Amino acid sequence: MSNIIVSLVLTAIVAYLWGSIPAGYWMGKLLRGRDFDIREHGSRKIGATNVQRTLGTGPALIVLIIDLSKGIGPALLATLVPLFHADGWGILVAGLATLLGHCYPIFIGFKGGRGVLTGGGVLLVCSPLTFLISAVTTIGTISIWRYVSLGSIVGGLTSMICGIVFYILGVTHPGFFAAVSLPQLLYMLIGPALVIIFHRDNIGRLLSGTERKLGQKVPEAETKPTA
Repeated sequence: MSNIIVSLVLTAIVAYLWGSIPAGYWMGKLLRGRDFDIREHGSRKIGATNVQRTLGTGPALIVLIIDLSKGIGPALLATLVPLFHADGWGILVAGLATLLGHCYPIFIGFKGGRGVLTGGGVLLVCSPLTFLISAVTTIGTISIWRYVSLGSIVGGLTSMICGIVFYILGVTHPGFFAAVSLPQLLYMLIGPALVIIFHRDNIGRLLSGTERKLGQKVPEAETKPTA
């Protein structure tokens, strides 16, 4: 038991620090200078959506890849490396820790992003099929309604539903190709729930009809955050 606890603690530390890498923040510094802080522009977040609105599509794609990898890397460590495996529970701790690292990064004062891509990277390792289905619902929602926040929320709900279904099918039908373990299921419930909670301000604007659509620029003078 003590070995498992040590493993989980190490996993949490490594995953949190990995998730804390603020790619969007550093991209702003790289392109606009040391005095530029992307958290003072657009949605005040460091994710790819705000990078796209503030810095352009090219930088946003780079940040997208890095943020996605911040979820994939720790999840793979917890899956493939015995030190971080912890009898299968490492994936849950790694996933949640790297997600929190992205949202509350220690390197830039605990003010980060909303965790969509980083959480999605963990999901890709937990359940590739769920990742694919969630990507389809996310992209489809964004394509139809042009709200990134709405697509992220729909994708999160899709992940939760798939997690429950695939876990039950794995229990009732041993050998089911897309079965997920209990730790994976817990991540697929808690991780997306956290991402949805982090979108609570977006939800309010969606309900009031004031949420900004994909590609819509945010006036620099505007102080209220958006998606």
